[in-house]
Amino acid sequence: MKKLQKLELTPKQQRFVAEYCVDFNATAAYVRAGYDARGNSAEAAASRLLSNVKVREAIEQKQREIAKRCEVTTENIVREAAAVAFSDIRKLFNLDGSPKAIHEIDDATASAISSIEVGQMVTDGKVTGRTCKIKFWDKNSAQERLFRHLGLFRKENASKQTPRKIGIAFVSPDGEVVPYSGHRNARET
Repeated sequence: MKKLQKLELTPKQQRFVAEYCVDFNATAAYVRAGYDARGNSAEAAASRLLSNVKVREAIEQKQREIAKRCEVTTENIVREAAAVAFSDIRKLFNLDGSPKAIHEIDDATASAISSIEVGQMVTDGKVTGRTCKIKFWDKNSAQERLFRHLGLFRKENASKQTPRKIGIAFVSPDGEVVPYSGHRNARET
């Protein structure tokens, strides 16, 4: 953050910016920053603080710094969404149908997994087998996010719009309206 911007914010405003970037809860950040809050006043005051241009700029700067430090880029986000959107459960198994060891699973497939639960089947006090439940993230929501990112919803909806009729005419130097000759309703001149 620029030194000048830092100096323009009060210490409590600076603390609010830092706290807000933790969980994006303005009311909680307002209280954690040390402001006095009674009843619903914290919510209203936090909202006013968020509308402060200097505070808003400081928050945006802090978010950019965090994103840069964590290597959060559009490319990485799209790559992760694509891994979920195009995941294939068959990549979890060897050709003979046995499950792959966890270290054998490729990065894209591993990114698509939301959880793995491993258990044992016990009979008469002895382990007789193992179970493994694997859940994937929701492919439909990942595909929808990619659609939105690529603007495909806008293209789909744009084709459903009805075309408008536009009349074109030219005005001669003497002020007479001359219709466009390419139009089927144009009069002959």
